[in-house]
Amino acid sequence: MKDQNSHSPLQIFLSMAIAMALLGIFAGWNFYVHEQSIKIISDQGYKPEREQMPDTSLCTSTRMAYHDFESGDAGDSASHLTAKGHGGKQSLILSSRVPFSPGLWIRFKDINPCDSSWIRVSGYVWFSCPVSEAKCSLVATCNHNGINYKYMFIAIEKEAVTPNQWNRISIDYQIPPASDCEDVLQAYFWYRGSGEMLVDDIDVEFYGEFQKNKNH
Repeated sequence: MKDQNSHSPLQIFLSMAIAMALLGIFAGWNFYVHEQSIKIISDQGYKPEREQMPDTSLCTSTRMAYHDFESGDAGDSASHLTAKGHGGKQSLILSSRVPFSPGLWIRFKDINPCDSSWIRVSGYVWFSCPVSEAKCSLVATCNHNGINYKYMFIAIEKEAVTPNQWNRISIDYQIPPASDCEDVLQAYFWYRGSGEMLVDDIDVEFYGEFQKNKNH
């Protein structure tokens, strides 16, 4: 008797094809949203999407994530690492094949942010192309059921950066209220160019409740 729980090769193939199509739609939608934002700021004049964090001496901070890319073999092309680093000996190569860096991915239920919680995301980038071609963004966003909200980014090609040296990029992001404790807080570099860019020492710090007077 045929096992009712078994699946034919065709069913498995169709399931995988559907999953890949949904992933492609999700990636394409994020790309569309981001590129539309780039177009708007290009048409209206670029204004960095920065929020001003209050004085950090008035609150506690915790490192949520740090990536220095020192582990792994830079000689292995599959690692996408190179023997050139900012604070160490290695860094990550971003390209059209590997457009996203590691950064932060954490659910709201695991951090329980208050109304005045922030993250500060920073990292270093190195590129040899003209600045206008250094198409990469430092992104901070929240995600609910696959849909981004409060999506903020710094477009590196619009910043005061210099080719052939390490440039520090940073964004402060006030964590918005979440509609669901399963919502995800994310931060990462996204390379949008056709060449390569190096990223290193990606650091994400969480700042808890700010107080107007630390004596109270």
